[in-house]
Amino acid sequence: MNRLRPESVRRLLAWSVGPSIPAWIVLTALGLLEELEWMTVAVSSGVVFILMAALVLSRLADFDRLINYAEQLGTSPNAAPPSLETSATARRLLAALTALRTLWAERRDEATALAKSRQDILDALPDPLLLVDGKRRLVSANAAARDLFELTENLSLPANPRHGSRDLARLVRDPRVLEAADQALSQGKKAEAQFTLPSPVERTFGALLVPLPEQARDGTALIVAMHDLTERLKMDRMRADFVANASHELRTPLASVLGFTETLLGPAKNDMAAHEEFLGIMLKQANRMTRLIDDLLSLSRIELREHTRPTDAVNLETVLRSTAELLERPATERGTKIVLKFAPDLPPAAADAGELSQVFHNLVTNGLKYGGENSHVDITGEVSQTRPTTMPGKGPCLKVSVRDYGEGISKEFLPRLTERFYRVDTARSRSLGGTGLGLAIVKHIMSRHRGVLTIESEIGKGSTFSVFLPMATTSGMPAPQQQRSNAAP
Repeated sequence: MNRLRPESVRRLLAWSVGPSIPAWIVLTALGLLEELEWMTVAVSSGVVFILMAALVLSRLADFDRLINYAEQLGTSPNAAPPSLETSATARRLLAALTALRTLWAERRDEATALAKSRQDILDALPDPLLLVDGKRRLVSANAAARDLFELTENLSLPANPRHGSRDLARLVRDPRVLEAADQALSQGKKAEAQFTLPSPVERTFGALLVPLPEQARDGTALIVAMHDLTERLKMDRMRADFVANASHELRTPLASVLGFTETLLGPAKNDMAAHEEFLGIMLKQANRMTRLIDDLLSLSRIELREHTRPTDAVNLETVLRSTAELLERPATERGTKIVLKFAPDLPPAAADAGELSQVFHNLVTNGLKYGGENSHVDITGEVSQTRPTTMPGKGPCLKVSVRDYGEGISKEFLPRLTERFYRVDTARSRSLGGTGLGLAIVKHIMSRHRGVLTIESEIGKGSTFSVFLPMATTSGMPAPQQQRSNAAP
């Protein structure tokens, strides 16, 4: 028999004494009437108590097992029912508890399935959605919202997993959204707000805040549905930028083409030497306009997708060798060598192969243009154990550097090199066929890849353009084979 707890001992005494009192009264009366001796009365009273205690104890043990079982059900729903020995009443209670447990388990499974079904539906929505309680605390979030705000499964922010991180103000710091939430909760009416998330890439969202007529069982009182407006707003800005930039940059070549056309149709109509010279200039200006339009369109396409991070595993060595082969002819014409150097077993990058080709093509082309004739451009690929402070994430990353040995660039010009149409030497850039958009394109591609472009330069010693890229985490992707340093022919 299990050891009785103190409360069980107290119950045993109470339940044994009560039923024994009538027998004790009868025995005492018989003693007073001298029908029994007092010794017999005392012994009989003790026997009655012992028999009653034994009877109560046998039932009490069953009830103790039943109580323990009921307490276990609170924490262990699948606890095994006890074996009851004597009490039919306890067995009936056990049967009722077992039936309740089965019913509770069924209801629990139904509630779990319903909650999972609801969460699956929310996770299937492409737009971020938050469920908030009446105190503006986060109750639940769908997959898109967890990914947007970098939430863990328990809805804590990785950077600050304390309870306070569940407040809506820690996710969306824009006061317009918080005011709209308070207004929707207090007035019971829908509210709208627009806000911007600055990192890792600036994105603009429209938020629709819908209060529930009655608070849900999980505490949800407000639904915050968000829609990404970044692409639409960027398209609007790009239309305006394209018109302004294109009209400015195309004005000079168009004026040249028109001027030379008028000259050929007028004063130089019969001058064959002028025809040959002017047509060459017109061809050069037309090619410049073509390159400019191609770069503007390329920049527009990149900006449209800048908020969508690429996840393909790309072999950097393959991309760089392809770039060197494409630029072999212009390098040979300038007497310049493209030298490739790779670290052994360079892992793949999480990137878009086409856009990376454009990055390295622009950087190497710049190196050929401004690196001077009869020189060389060094391209190195390695794993960097530290990331630039402006690069999202932690841990090692990939680093590809393109170095030329030209005149170099003054430090005061370096911060502006990635601006659209910015040129240190406008005349020289245009004479070399530059559009002023190459580094701007590189910057936006790096932004989409969650990477960073850094520029180092010293007058008289050349310039180094380095791109830092995240490594691919795709399992099963074969790592590049060990490569030796090699110079492209």
